[in-house]
Amino acid sequence: MIVFGAMSGTSTDGVDVAAIQIDPRNAEMRFLGVASLEFPPLLRQDLLALQQIPPRFPDGSDPLSILLTARRDLSLVYAEACNDLLALLGLEARDVRVVGAHGQTLRHRPDLGYTYQMLDGALLATRLGVDVVCDLRSKDVALGGQGAPLVPAFHQAWLNAKGVFGRTGVLNLGGFSNLSILNGHDSPVTGGDCGPANCLMDLWAQRAFRLPMDEDGLIASSGQPSEPLLDLFLAHPFFAQSWPKSTGRDDFNEQWFDGCLAAHSGLSDEDVMATLLAFAVKVIKLTLPQDIDQVYVCGGGAKNSALMNQLRFDCAPVEFLPIENLGLPAQAVEAAAFAWLASQNITGQHGNCPAVTGAERFAVLGALHLAR
Repeated sequence: MIVFGAMSGTSTDGVDVAAIQIDPRNAEMRFLGVASLEFPPLLRQDLLALQQIPPRFPDGSDPLSILLTARRDLSLVYAEACNDLLALLGLEARDVRVVGAHGQTLRHRPDLGYTYQMLDGALLATRLGVDVVCDLRSKDVALGGQGAPLVPAFHQAWLNAKGVFGRTGVLNLGGFSNLSILNGHDSPVTGGDCGPANCLMDLWAQRAFRLPMDEDGLIASSGQPSEPLLDLFLAHPFFAQSWPKSTGRDDFNEQWFDGCLAAHSGLSDEDVMATLLAFAVKVIKLTLPQDIDQVYVCGGGAKNSALMNQLRFDCAPVEFLPIENLGLPAQAVEAAAFAWLASQNITGQHGNCPAVTGAERFAVLGALHLAR
């Protein structure tokens, strides 16, 4: 069966949609294609504002109306991106069994018993004419888990389908980094979130340099990391916790970042960027088990040469390999994971890994919205 997965991450720049083909008889999987669609500027502005604590809107505005309008518009962008992939692959809606749609995370507080990925699954299913599975994190949180990361189960399924069964890592370098530790065929997967990756570097690129990102880490490479600022970043309480744990903008937001910068004024903008890159590498190094010697890398950060070079240097002799070696583009991994999670839902199979999230049991994840 052909399944689609749609993902918009903490970078809040757009939607990636991936298609995979799954043979339910033997769990073999094949990547078919990926399409990406940027958010319109006004929608991105509202999504970023909604993620702030508290949300930042002009005086007199109605936050609930802004949220519901953004939810509608986000769902329509998801539909457009899915239709783009249908056209790219020469498929019709009837050829796709289900779409797994992540939505946009506005709040993630498993410690308080909630997580919210905004999306109108009914609207998306109706516009596409394809069944949609969304709200994929809430069930795990309801079972006492973190609701994240959910991709380790997919990592294991994909690597097993490609004949990789040894002790291996999969590192996702998105807005935040997370690590899956695969312990062999049918052995429990372990893993969790490491900490900020691209999100703070993107924030600083936009604020200090009026750029969407630090392309290839060129800005960071021109500066010098500040050890005192790095130590302050690493003093965040998140790093004193052990797995299972997850994080997001609720923990590492602009207010926290600005407080750290205020305590270390006088640094050049380039030095701040260099420190953020060093921070992204350090949190991964602190997380990597000592007996792992091979890690496949995915996510947008895999394209940042300065980040990857520093990671290889600091974590030597660990070998960091492109996930493309396993037939899956780096930008498509998370979207493909949510396609797989949707297939698990409609076949009544679990999608979470309690050893990763801390949930009390395995569970079928997500809410199903029928197109009919």
